[in-house]
Amino acid sequence: MILMTRLQNETLEEISRSFRAYSQSQGSMMLFVGLVVAAGAASALVYAVLSGRERMIGRRTFYRLARASGLTRNETSLLVTVSRRVLPDNPPEIFVRRSLFENAVVDVRADAAIVTSVRKKVYGP
Repeated sequence: MILMTRLQNETLEEISRSFRAYSQSQGSMMLFVGLVVAAGAASALVYAVLSGRERMIGRRTFYRLARASGLTRNETSLLVTVSRRVLPDNPPEIFVRRSLFENAVVDVRADAAIVTSVRKKVYGP
């Protein structure tokens, strides 16, 4: 009986040692995974900040081009609607690509006079 108890204690001690060794080896692996996740999150934040800046610059350029073209508020809102439909990432491009405007204005409900006025002011006669 004493032999069985001693053998059982040794077995339990060996199992306990192996669990401790396994836990210690997994600690460095978890640290590595944690660092990779943190680096991924940091790069996603940097990308989001830089991406938002580009969109803000594009929006500013769009409104500057609208003012330079002499568009009224209604005309600008029509052009904003059209550019969001066709070019959500690059709104100023609507000023240089007439074909995009012509294709998109068909789908947008707008007053014919405003559409004609935008065509004249932005793309010429």
